Amino acid sequence: MGIMASSPGASAALAVRVRDPGYTPGIRDLDNLLDLFAEEDEELAKATERAVLRIEPRHTARVVTRVIVRLGAATRPARGRLARLIGRIPADAPDTSVTEARDCLVNALVDPDPKTRHTAARALGKLKPGDDEQRALVERALLAAWDAAAADDDRRAIAEALGKVGSKAARDRLAHEATDGISQTTTRAALMIERSAARLRPGAIDTSRAATGPLAVRFHARAGLEKIVSAELGEAWRPRVAGPGLVDARLEGPLARATAIRTALHFGFPLDPVPVREDLAEAIVRAITDPRALAIVRAFTRTDGDASAPGPIRFRLAWTHGGHRRALAWKCAELVSLATKELVNDPTESTWELIVDDQPGRVSLELVPRGFADERFSYRTATVPASSHPTLAAALVRLVPPRPDDVVWDPFVGAGAELVERARLGPYRSLLGTDIEPAALEAARENLAHAGVTDANLVLADALTHEPRGVTVIVTNPPMGRRVQRGTHGELLERFVDHAAKVLVPGGVLVWAVPDPRKLHARAERAGLVLDHAFTVDMGGFPAELSVHRKRAI
Repeated sequence: MGIMASSPGASAALAVRVRDPGYTPGIRDLDNLLDLFAEEDEELAKATERAVLRIEPRHTARVVTRVIVRLGAATRPARGRLARLIGRIPADAPDTSVTEARDCLVNALVDPDPKTRHTAARALGKLKPGDDEQRALVERALLAAWDAAAADDDRRAIAEALGKVGSKAARDRLAHEATDGISQTTTRAALMIERSAARLRPGAIDTSRAATGPLAVRFHARAGLEKIVSAELGEAWRPRVAGPGLVDARLEGPLARATAIRTALHFGFPLDPVPVREDLAEAIVRAITDPRALAIVRAFTRTDGDASAPGPIRFRLAWTHGGHRRALAWKCAELVSLATKELVNDPTESTWELIVDDQPGRVSLELVPRGFADERFSYRTATVPASSHPTLAAALVRLVPPRPDDVVWDPFVGAGAELVERARLGPYRSLLGTDIEPAALEAARENLAHAGVTDANLVLADALTHEPRGVTVIVTNPPMGRRVQRGTHGELLERFVDHAAKVLVPGGVLVWAVPDPRKLHARAERAGLVLDHAFTVDMGGFPAELSVHRKRAI
């Protein structure tokens, strides 16, 4: 039931409700909500705006029309607030509503109230044009307002909007007619226009390409998997552990060789440190535009466009110490645009991520390719709670060399990642996965099918009682809390160790992730499973051991 705001008490009650994030008003509450925009409380106005936007989408047309009517008669402070609300019309609103909102905001560009003018300009920038004709209409209106503007505050708001919807013509106008007071705003607007233009020729990372010579490459993995990654790379890569979760190597040949490494999370190309002379942004840009950095991004980037006018290479900045550091990122983007037109900063649609590590007196850069489809785990279309991360599954199966006579059982199969990775690693006699949850088996069946593994046998069965014959390898990432339904995970896994020792053939191996190694290793030893080797791995926020236990031969 809607609240009638015809009395001060009713208005106060509605003001309390709109501050509740769970409050979802109906269309009949709209007029009462719009009354609240006249209150002086800015926080109340923002909460009211959020509440109006939660009205069911099927009423969007009525909301837009009613807000426009209210704007025509409103005074400050409601006037500017209502203009802002119009600019937040949903992207999927009916075309007639978008047109109605756009026309209202264009008219508000010459409103007597400065806040309404500024809000209307910024709202037009956020109200994305549906096509080139609409974009041109908005751009013409903003440029007309720019010509008529008498104050920097007006031009600053208009420049921000043109940065989002303007063309090259708008960029040139901003560059030539900006005053000192708004030069930073117009410079950033010009960069945003260049960014939008670059998206029309997006380009991509071409993994079939190769550099002219060997390149230093750094693989990033879960901490603890460094030796597994090095082993997957092999001696030809000259791998070297560079720190927790880091393996340095040398790439020779196409980029696809690096994208194929299954135990790594991602990789990048580290560059030599650059000294910081006076300004950090200047040092970062020197590193970005260094000939060696440009040679790497050129080598692997396919730029759309003809040979005489190729598209720019798009990049985004990230920081090893976290955070966005927007002011520094903007300054770097401005300096890069002055240094070269070959690169364009684009935080949301980039082909390269440039990771900056700034230390006292120096700055290091790593070039991480992002503009390509990572096909390694494309089979993974279904998941269940606590599913194995595929790089961890790939590491688990590599803990013992594959044999063509392997009978492999994953007793806690989950979404099937371990079976897929074992199938890809090498020959085997048979693959078996069991789980007590039908949803898990369905997810595993779907993923195995997408991976092209057609001979795995999936069975609804309990890992503590099922007794498959001839098992030579048990490989599993057992539940560690989220999927445990029978006591604690410790109790479950202790019972499982005893059962695994019973099922394995003499000389068979148990390869698994162990959350409580001391207790479970002792239990395995008593059951006849000898610890072969183990090491600690970051499981994504908590440590566990990857362990190999071998059943004593008779």
